[in-house]
Amino acid sequence: MRSNFRFQSVAVAAFLLVGAVAAHAAPCTLAGLSWMAGDWHNSADPNGSEERWTVAPGGVLMGSAFEFEKDGKGYAEALTVRQEGAAINMVLRHFDIDLGRAWEERTAPMIFAAASCDGRSAVFDGQGTHAGEHLTYKRTVEGLAIIGDFLHHGEPVHMEWKMIATQN
Repeated sequence: MRSNFRFQSVAVAAFLLVGAVAAHAAPCTLAGLSWMAGDWHNSADPNGSEERWTVAPGGVLMGSAFEFEKDGKGYAEALTVRQEGAAINMVLRHFDIDLGRAWEERTAPMIFAAASCDGRSAVFDGQGTHAGEHLTYKRTVEGLAIIGDFLHHGEPVHMEWKMIATQN
């Protein structure tokens, strides 16, 4: 009788845990990603890197970012998170710092599809030539964590940015 009670207790606890996780999981929707909105700068280099997200009409997230290196080189990014059919896609394009040259082909921006979301994080999986790459955005107590797992020339590259709110 005692082992049956223990089994039932474990089963009930597991059921409640799964239920709690499911209750916190949310489908990837534009409205469900509005927590990304804000003006963020890199806590490690406040003047060298920023990312901004705003909610545009239709719930589309529009983003821009830049990063300057110590040698004056850097890049700018234009980003959107938008509904495309049943998918939520992050579409981005990089430019050199003077906006004279896009890194990606003219008709081939980078596309990352929202793979999993909850109320404070989202994982975007690379599509096409970026399959196997991932971008993770997490809302933290301090701000916004951005984690990139990329493949450069077949080699894995892991990058992390700890962003905090920009004070205006």
